[in-house]
Amino acid sequence: MQKVFRLPVAALGLFALLFLFSCQKTDLNSIPANNTNASTNDLSSADANEKAVPNEILVKFKAGTSQSKKDQILSNLNARVSEKILTKAMQRSGDNEGVYLLKVSSAALDAISKAKGFGEVEYAEPNFIYTHNATSNDPYFTDGSLWGMSAGGNQFGCRASTAWTNNKIGSSTVYIGIIDEGYMYTHFDLAANAGTNPGEVNGSIGVDDDRNGKVDDIYGWDFAGNNSSVFDGAGDDHGTHVAGTIGGHGGNGIGVAGVCWNVKLLNAKFLGINGGTTANAIAAVDYFTDLKTRHGI
Repeated sequence: MQKVFRLPVAALGLFALLFLFSCQKTDLNSIPANNTNASTNDLSSADANEKAVPNEILVKFKAGTSQSKKDQILSNLNARVSEKILTKAMQRSGDNEGVYLLKVSSAALDAISKAKGFGEVEYAEPNFIYTHNATSNDPYFTDGSLWGMSAGGNQFGCRASTAWTNNKIGSSTVYIGIIDEGYMYTHFDLAANAGTNPGEVNGSIGVDDDRNGKVDDIYGWDFAGNNSSVFDGAGDDHGTHVAGTIGGHGGNGIGVAGVCWNVKLLNAKFLGINGGTTANAIAAVDYFTDLKTRHGI
């Protein structure tokens, strides 16, 4: 097996994989663009169809756009900069512009439509909110309930059990980043495969030892809560389920078996109690890119 952290491609691939099976976002075609009484501008927490942060958009300016031109566009959009997302990984790849999270006074889709009319704007999109579709209470592999792992006559199985029989059970040199909810790294079927940030694990509590802007990110980082507490209890059951599917410790006679019995899991939690935004998903992907660059994991 090769190391998963061949980023950004691998992280984006994992990100897409987790979203494919775990998450959904709104269809732009389902949101009225011109009706300010029924657009993303008026979405509220009481609206079950809320899929984008109200009055927020993400804008990427083309390289070389002057600050005066940016200010002019912001003025025309009646927008202000809420956050400039410029990660170390972006800078190392030669991107010094980053992505702007803008607060707009108009409906989000109206502002996006207007923003796309400026030649200096590379792209503009909503700050989507992602949510998971389901949770699972996994039974034992031996009773046949983990049908996705089985081989034999199971047409749906991934044939992981065939690989296990041939002693292909993973490697502790492989790191997999979970971009989802947090996961219970102390769980009896996950603790053996819980990876850690080598720049923090032997450092001082309360100190940003590896100077990545995140204090005590030993097991990863919670981008939804902006802290190092990647597991926040029962609300992170989906992330724990995902971790178990990837790397539940197999062959120990208890619980479940993941595809890789021997692996190192790290977490970039971006799904909180109200879902997770595109802005935080971007930061989560680049967090793993930075770890790969810094530590070669």
